[in-house]
Amino acid sequence: MPPEIVFGVPDMMIKIWEYMSNIKIMINSIRWKWGKPSVEAVWVDSGGYQIMTRGLKIDLNETIERYRRIEGDYYMSLDVPPNKFCETSKELVAKNIRNFEYLFTKLEKNIVPVIHCYESILLFDAIDTYKSYGVKVVAYGGAVPPSLAKGGKGSRTTPLIPLAIITKVFNGHVHVLGLGGTSVLYTALQYLQVASLDSSSWRVKAAYGKVIIPGRGERYVGNGSAKFGRKDLLPEDLDTLVKSLEQTGFPYTSEVELLLKTFRGRALINAWIVKHYPHVLEETNGYAWIINFSKKLSNMSVNELVALLDKKFKTLHKT
Repeated sequence: MPPEIVFGVPDMMIKIWEYMSNIKIMINSIRWKWGKPSVEAVWVDSGGYQIMTRGLKIDLNETIERYRRIEGDYYMSLDVPPNKFCETSKELVAKNIRNFEYLFTKLEKNIVPVIHCYESILLFDAIDTYKSYGVKVVAYGGAVPPSLAKGGKGSRTTPLIPLAIITKVFNGHVHVLGLGGTSVLYTALQYLQVASLDSSSWRVKAAYGKVIIPGRGERYVGNGSAKFGRKDLLPEDLDTLVKSLEQTGFPYTSEVELLLKTFRGRALINAWIVKHYPHVLEETNGYAWIINFSKKLSNMSVNELVALLDKKFKTLHKT
């Protein structure tokens, strides 16, 4: 089955659940100050990444208080990601396990442990520990988009190997954090048997003046002077967009050109496209290799994947 998409929703500015039924959303526990929207499921993010990037102190008790106030279905454990790409330590993994255990024992909620791009021995330690608690859902936070992989040779493929191992050895729901902005990655995760992923691309692209055209990718329709990666909307692009929206029952097909002029309108269109056309968001172009690599991983045994992961780690971190 294809992965389910969980929409990243930071606030109540755009209530996409009023226009799309049966969706799942991911909210940020630090910023969220409203009740539970009428959606299929609410995932609650700890805000750990924001805490780390701002240099703030991680406080488990504050996280517990926030989680007690928020009504949700799944709550992400407060995890500390590796400081460097696919580089971690036994101490870091142990700290993340302790954070999970503390939240798990203090809260009667579905706490979702987070695993990152660990070397094989630490990866199995984490998986075995979380399985011993009987959790049904784990999240993976190490699969970054290829465009963001700046760790040197092998950094674009290495994060997918631990993910492939997790989906093979963890008998449950595997969620990928912060991914899914392109159909290439969506298809790659489908081959890896990922159950769900979250993405805020619908909103981020809209903020940059871009709209998603099924099968064509992003097109710029903003009023600014964006230059990087800019492709302006052509008449044939607009025609494809309108037809795609009509075919899936978009409620405002007669107002598409007007909606494209505002952030809110673009975000609404993008969310609708991501929901209904995740497999054809864009052309594969030069990124078909990631799909082929995922196919290769899906056909490998756990032992073969472990050997490949160990080899990749030696290449990435050799001194």
